[in-house]
Amino acid sequence: MAPALAECLPGGVLPLGVLHEVEPQAGAEVQHGAVVAGFAARLLARLPGTWLWVAGRDDLYAPGLLACGMDPGRLVLACARDDAAVLTAMEAALRGGAFAAVVGEAGRLTRIATRRLQLACLRHGATGLLLHRWPYGRPAGGREEAPPRDHSSAVTRWRIGPEVSPLRGKAGPFAPPRWRLALLHARGGVPGEWVVEAEERDAPDLVRVVAELADPAAAPQRRGFG
Repeated sequence: MAPALAECLPGGVLPLGVLHEVEPQAGAEVQHGAVVAGFAARLLARLPGTWLWVAGRDDLYAPGLLACGMDPGRLVLACARDDAAVLTAMEAALRGGAFAAVVGEAGRLTRIATRRLQLACLRHGATGLLLHRWPYGRPAGGREEAPPRDHSSAVTRWRIGPEVSPLRGKAGPFAPPRWRLALLHARGGVPGEWVVEAEERDAPDLVRVVAELADPAAAPQRRGFG
């Protein structure tokens, strides 16, 4: 992790063998989840072994994951009928211990569901990534699709969205992607928000921080942490 991000995480690293949640910024990302999926793929690419990806729609383009550093040959894709089936498949895979990491795309979940996934991660040391996505749009009148931050058992919760790079139009398709990345919750850590840019595949860090965004409420905590 980049130093600015590491300062907000307990031990200065993103812990493995636990559950993490990643949610998109509002807008089209809620449905297609491309940025969230790309960020998760970059995380997975740094883990050994095989990975399972469970989703409600069969629209993950595995060859495109090569650009994120992933080897599609080590990825197993599974399509589930709804959010409940996604969570069930995730839990079974995490408890089975056959995968280094298990990714699931779901919109509606509860604290009990995240608790079960966290316990399943701890059983065999597999890493869980829960990606929030509503491929057909948020259900009408649904404010409880995702649990409040303090009602989730995930060790970290992140929000990510696209950020325009100043190289766009100059470097063409070779401009590294940029994101607005927020750490909403970290057990034993503190929140933070940054504009980050993807690093090269062989770089020691996943991203580099382009700008740290001001957060008056969190800044005193960050100074006192570590």
